[in-house]
Amino acid sequence: MNDLTETHSVAWENDEVRVDVLFSAAGVATNIAIVSKFSGKILLADVGDGTLRDLLSQGSLDFVSELNLIVITHGHFDHMGGLYSLLGFLRMLKRSIPLDILIPKGCKEASSTIRIFKDSYCDTLPFQIRVQEMGHDSEFHTDFFHVHSLEVEHFGSENATGEDLLMPALGYRVSIGESVIAFTGDSRMCPVLEEIVTGADLALIEATGSTSVEAGLKVHLTEDEAKQLGSLARNYLLIHRIPEIES
Repeated sequence: MNDLTETHSVAWENDEVRVDVLFSAAGVATNIAIVSKFSGKILLADVGDGTLRDLLSQGSLDFVSELNLIVITHGHFDHMGGLYSLLGFLRMLKRSIPLDILIPKGCKEASSTIRIFKDSYCDTLPFQIRVQEMGHDSEFHTDFFHVHSLEVEHFGSENATGEDLLMPALGYRVSIGESVIAFTGDSRMCPVLEEIVTGADLALIEATGSTSVEAGLKVHLTEDEAKQLGSLARNYLLIHRIPEIES
């Protein structure tokens, strides 16, 4: 079996920010840590399965206090399936600082997961969890990160009608000092993706599809489409590839 950690993890940095793609594979998990070099504060972009394990593998518990913001692109399990265990670990280690979580407006998977966690531990939760629903052209600021969200076009197997019905899904631009990190989330090609990635110091772009266009409803970007978008940014990384697993 291939070592998926080696083939689906990568890092990038400049003078202001370090970006650790802790893991990203389609249908498994996407976990991205954006770290301010000035403050040490962390933004997590998507929290798929294994987020807690991937953070611990960095060899430090600093994320317990330095995690400033979680940003979720959409409700599919490979993008937010690790949220409950991460919140549980923060509770166990008695984090006391409030935590902001940004989710797409109407993202019932994320909102219900957070609600169940808060309801389960309402009497013993040592930190405040603040949820902000984001839509098209929404903005959110912390002292360390400035986030701009834009709606993208994505759907999945929960679309039982066979019609072209989209789920709540966002791409984001994150400013840290003068640096801009962009990530598309999951999306087929649509005009707003150019707005998300253009001029970014680093664009993280999903490239799930093959080089040929899928038949029927278009769900993801192909590698060629992702590279085309990447040319609009100063630097780019292709993520969310389909894992190759040997039997």
